[in-house]
Amino acid sequence: MRKISLVLTVFLAFAVVSRAQLIKSITTQAGTPEDKALDEITNTSDPAQKLALIEKFNADFGKGDLQLLGLDLYVSYYLDTGDFKKMAEYADKILVIDPDNFSAALHLARAESQLGDAAGVFAAGEKLSGIIARYDAQTPPAGADSSWASLHKQALADQQDQIQYVASLMANALYKVQAPTERAAYAERLAAMYPDSSYAIYAEKTAATAYQQAQNFPKMAAAAEKVLASQPNDTDMLVLAAEYYSSSGEQLDKAAADATKAIQLLPTAKAPDGISADQWQKQITFQTGIAWSAQGQVLINKDDLAGAVSAFQKASPLLKGDLNSYARNLYRLGYAYARLQKIPEARAALTEAASYDTPYKADALKTLSELGNGTPPKRSGRGRGGME
Repeated sequence: MRKISLVLTVFLAFAVVSRAQLIKSITTQAGTPEDKALDEITNTSDPAQKLALIEKFNADFGKGDLQLLGLDLYVSYYLDTGDFKKMAEYADKILVIDPDNFSAALHLARAESQLGDAAGVFAAGEKLSGIIARYDAQTPPAGADSSWASLHKQALADQQDQIQYVASLMANALYKVQAPTERAAYAERLAAMYPDSSYAIYAEKTAATAYQQAQNFPKMAAAAEKVLASQPNDTDMLVLAAEYYSSSGEQLDKAAADATKAIQLLPTAKAPDGISADQWQKQITFQTGIAWSAQGQVLINKDDLAGAVSAFQKASPLLKGDLNSYARNLYRLGYAYARLQKIPEARAALTEAASYDTPYKADALKTLSELGNGTPPKRSGRGRGGME
């Protein structure tokens, strides 16, 4: 008797468990016509001849379990020949017949990734996630022996590398999604589908930065908080959260705590792979500046104007690499000086802020005009919400 796994390619080597299986297998009796047909397919190297033999196998034996095997022969053939559109088509056909076919979902994800179709990769990932959830929810069937539960659990554990592989395909697909709102939505889908994957945190961070680009700041903050719940020392998300809460005037104590923590952690933060020492130092400098500016904005909201001036002064030289952030910090500094009735210092900061073509030019000019009229500046001092 020959046991034929529904995964026939070298790239996926699955362990078949005799009971509580996640990976299904099909057996053929040695010496039967279908067994001989499979031998002939295996031993044929000519692509055209192999395809003809696969078509004949499906015509002669493509019913019942052998229908799944016959379709998988197509999947393997088109993988070998690099026709990923056909590979995806036949993997989908298997899933129509057997929606819980783990191997077919893996093949489908790989094919869609090769085709560069982010939507297709995520659809395949969702199918695999559903298969895993249904498998995980299974209970021992009647007559199952005492080893069923442990074998059931082990069968899923044996496929963790393959599950991580699909999650990685989904993570890579995020790069191909250009629209920030769409990329954020895909990233949150990945995190929700594979919360135990090593890519879940990456996905939430991607969602946070994508929502920031889309200027959907509440969702940005929510995604950042999901990261911080499990990675409380993530400096990127600490800065993002501190920036949002301080600019919006919400959760000021949390904004201050996040900013302070980021300032403490950033000097020793490790550079991710692929970033040069120079690039990393520029990023650390910029993020430290943003954290100090957020700290200053918190202090303005708490009417600690002298403390705010000190924080903005620390931020200013660190933000010169980003004109918008630098101009906003100057506007905030000028506003704090104005509240303290330090008019020459306020004029100097606001005049420089107004000299740059940024979203803060109009705010700086308006506050300068108010100073000339003897009108005290408004309380917020944020400048267009502070999140541009």
